[in-house]
Amino acid sequence: MTRRTNLISGFLLMCLFIFNACSKFDAIKSSLVVNNTLDSSSTVSAAFSVTVFNDDSIASPIINKGLCWGTAPNPTFDSSQHEISPNKAGTFKFLINGLLPATVYYFRGYASNRNGTVYGKQISFRTPAISPYSLGQFYAGGLIFYIDSTGNHGLVADTTDIGDSITRHIGSNDTLVASGTAIGTGASNTAKIVAHYYKDSASAAWKCKNYIGGGYTDWFLPSKDELNLMRQNLYAKGLGTWSAATYWSSSEYVDVQGRYYAWAQYFTNGYQYYFRQYFPLNVRAVRAF
Repeated sequence: MTRRTNLISGFLLMCLFIFNACSKFDAIKSSLVVNNTLDSSSTVSAAFSVTVFNDDSIASPIINKGLCWGTAPNPTFDSSQHEISPNKAGTFKFLINGLLPATVYYFRGYASNRNGTVYGKQISFRTPAISPYSLGQFYAGGLIFYIDSTGNHGLVADTTDIGDSITRHIGSNDTLVASGTAIGTGASNTAKIVAHYYKDSASAAWKCKNYIGGGYTDWFLPSKDELNLMRQNLYAKGLGTWSAATYWSSSEYVDVQGRYYAWAQYFTNGYQYYFRQYFPLNVRAVRAF
């Protein structure tokens, strides 16, 4: 009985020793904290910031620190491409060149001390494709102001406004019909407005939906975000002919008091406002390719 008790006691002591050792190991290792952020990216490069904190720099100094990356998730410094920065805490910048277009990459900052390696939160992104098109290029009936991530599709704006101004946005001020604001929602917004107010031939949406320009019949009123890109990538760069005025979008809005508006944008300063739909504002039709 005594021998069995001694065996059990020894086993428990060994477990306690291992637990304490692991706890100490984890405590020392956890003194390292790694944060990484993507600062910018392009078709072939990416810029990162890696920040390392070390609360136990005397007992467990940093052995190496850097950024690792690859095309497989959870890259590690010993199985992927990596760059090393000075072996100390602080924030360091990394510029990674030579990336392939239209490829998903994974990045993690890391730091090591004598007890192991700690990684930052993984960041992934897809590099843009090399497109045969360019912003401002005349194509598919208008000027390109947006190119999607494939490089093969986008949006064009007509070269002229539809009239000097359109008095009404939609046919009513008490119904929310089309609330989409993102890129890709302008066409559906326009279709919803026209379907709901099919007799409102004076509206901006109706004018775009029934517009025939360059031989195309699938024009629409841009959404709030599409309109903003049109200003940024064409008007602000001096590409095309524009009015220094306010343009309607197809995105509608209801304020906290239940009043109905639609979004518009003043091209001179870029500010986006919401107006009552009966204001006379400029209209520019767009289409997808």
